[in-house]
Formats: sequence, structure tokens, C-alpha cells
Amino acid sequence: MTSMALDSVREAMKTPPARTRHSKCQEPQTSPGCPAGIRGLFPLLQRLVGGRPGARREYAEKLDARLDELVGKIDSIASRISRDDVQPIDERTALKVLEEAERDGIEVARYSQIPQFDASILDTYIPRCTRLTQLHFGNIVSNPHAPMAFKEKMGYNMTYNLVPPSHGNALHMHRSIEIFVALDGRWEIAWGMEGEHTVVLQPWDFVVVPARVCHSYKNIEEQTAQNIMTILPGKSWITWAPNVVAEARKNGAECDDNGVLLKYAHLAADTKGLASSSETVPWKSMGPDDMAPYLHRFGENRPFECKMSEGATDGEAPYIEMFWKTVKADSSVSLPRKAGVDMLLVVLDGSVLVKTRSGRPVAAAGRLDAVRVPRQAIEAAEVVISNPCPTACTLLVTVTQMRSQNELYFHLC
Repeated sequence: MTSMALDSVREAMKTPPARTRHSKCQEPQTSPGCPAGIRGLFPLLQRLVGGRPGARREYAEKLDARLDELVGKIDSIASRISRDDVQPIDERTALKVLEEAERDGIEVARYSQIPQFDASILDTYIPRCTRLTQLHFGNIVSNPHAPMAFKEKMGYNMTYNLVPPSHGNALHMHRSIEIFVALDGRWEIAWGMEGEHTVVLQPWDFVVVPARVCHSYKNIEEQTAQNIMTILPGKSWITWAPNVVAEARKNGAECDDNGVLLKYAHLAADTKGLASSSETVPWKSMGPDDMAPYLHRFGENRPFECKMSEGATDGEAPYIEMFWKTVKADSSVSLPRKAGVDMLLVVLDGSVLVKTRSGRPVAAAGRLDAVRVPRQAIEAAEVVISNPCPTACTLLVTVTQMRSQNELYFHLC
């Protein structure tokens, strides 16, 4: 796989934002409020009441003029709202809008509603590795039948993990790259057979760990549980570092020699394709400075783009692109109508509305919610992401072309 000069979705999203109802007005309207508005009437009223008769007439005329000015501003604002806002929606139209969104496959996985599993992964039996896991796409290797938050796979596995302070996961490796995103808090990413090399992720940073590298993560905040997001492109497969399976068994885990939990193993037709023991597979070695090219800092705004040139099953070259996008207060951005790609928007901060062909909102998402915008929605009509709030909204955008590659090992080479 090589970093590529894609016709990048990120570059396309740098186009000017879609116009909003506030951007249509040529000149900003001055508020009739304080300090230049109603509060400015009080000196006039005081002079009107306490002054001489001639002065009272003069100030009364000024007061009438000021009130006329305020009435004009209020009429202008009301007219603009009436002209620009969408008219009230009836029940039949509302149902039609929702049916269109469902047909196009637009979904929102709400952080507050996704089930959290506390013992679905082998290493959670180890006291230092306790955490709660939410599954958005794909499979959890140790629990291959955990339900997904979204209805359809997108070619990668994705989870949120809520981790107590000083806890994390055990050392392991995959045959595919694994991406870790610090949704909040600071995280230590370790690599090496003993986890001897480390780097710290600040909030919203992410790192792309190459395939077959032994690695782990740890919440290094002292007092608060934090969320980390994981993306594992392609097929779920894992090998635990030496002694992890034995340590989990000592703490009550009932699993096979590869670490697949027995309470879930009987549900899978063949667990041999899910995991291997540490002594049967080759491990990739990386030195203390070798992770630097795979580290993406939010403050540096460096995107991740990779495309595999081998292993595709249907002629579709699988690729993944990840970047941050800030939607300014009370503005919008249109998603590029690029054929064949799926998009996932994770709200890192703020809130968004999703609008489609009807021009009406079909979905709303807040912090840590994830919005799935599949290829059919992008190809059917313009999809607009709108920020209705007075503060900026930050999104993590994942663009993929690998929906049919759920059995592929997506690796850096």
C-alpha cells in the first residue's frame, strides 16, 4: 500500500461553504438590543420627563424617530426569517423525508444509545485492561457476534472504548493496520514486544499502527475515564503478545489457545480464521523513532491517505482517507459527490444537521455521535452538513472505498 495523490475528498471539501440563510443578507443587521438599541432610549426618556417643554417636544421627536428605526429593524428581521426559513413540515412530508434518508442509507449512531460491552474482549479479564467497548462496524475478534450500531458493514471494524485512568488494552497485533484516535484525554501508544517504545496522543490526534507490530494503548489521565476510537480495516484477526492469553485465563477468562472466548466461539463456524497464537506468526519490529511517519497531530492538520495496490477482490482498489474538518458557526459544507466512496463523520465537538435532496434536515448529531453517509446517498443528491450553532464544529472524516473488502487484510508495506 502506498500513500497516494488521490483526488482527495479533503481537498474537495475546501470549496466555499454552502450558503445559509444568514449569508444571504448583504449587510448584517444591527441587533435592536443593548447597547445601541433599547438601552439607548433611557437617556431620551429621562430628558423627556425632566426637561423644559420645548426640550420635551424635541426629545419626543427623537424618541419617535428611534422607535421607528427599531420597528424597521424588527420588520426587516422578521421578513428575512419568513423569506429564508423552511416552512413548517406536515406529517406526510416528514415521513417522506425520513424514507428518503433511510433509502439512501444515512444513519446516526448515537454515543448515548450504543450498547457498551464490559467483558467482550479477552484482555478485559486482566485487571489493568478493564474498559467498555461500543461496536460501530464489523466484529470484535474475541466476540464475533456482538451487534453493530450501524446496519451495514463498510469494509472496516470500528469501536469506541471508554477506559478508566491508567488502564488500557494488552499488547497484541493484527494483519491489518490499526488506527487509534484520541477522542478525548491523553493516550500513551506503546509498541515493541514489551511495549518499550511509546508516544503520547493529545485530544483528537491519531496514529496508524502498521500491520504485525506489537502495540497497545493506555489512558494516562489521572482522574477521568476517556474514550479512544479504533479502526481496523478489512478482516478481524488478532494475535495476543506472549503471556496475555495465560494472564487472562488466570483472571477467569475461558478461551481457546488463540484467545477467542469460548462463550462466543461456538457461534462462529470457524475460529481459526479469527486469531493465532503468538509463537506461530511473524512479528514486525519497529524502533523508537519508526512510528513518527504514522503519527497525525490535530494541530498539524496532516491527513492520512493510503491505497492498496494488491489484494482487491472485484477490481476496486481499496483505500482509506482520514482528516479533520471544521464547520464554522452557522455555516454549511457540501460533501463531494465522488462516486464509489463511503463517508463516516465523527463529531469531535459541537453539533451538525445533515440535509439531502429535500433541503430539510434528515439527521442531527452531537458530540461523539457518528454519521454514516454511504455511497448511494452521495451519488443520489447533494449532502450538506450544516452547523446551526454559534460556535465551530469539528468533525473527523473517514472516507473509504472498501465496502466489498471485509475479508481483506489492509496493510502498510
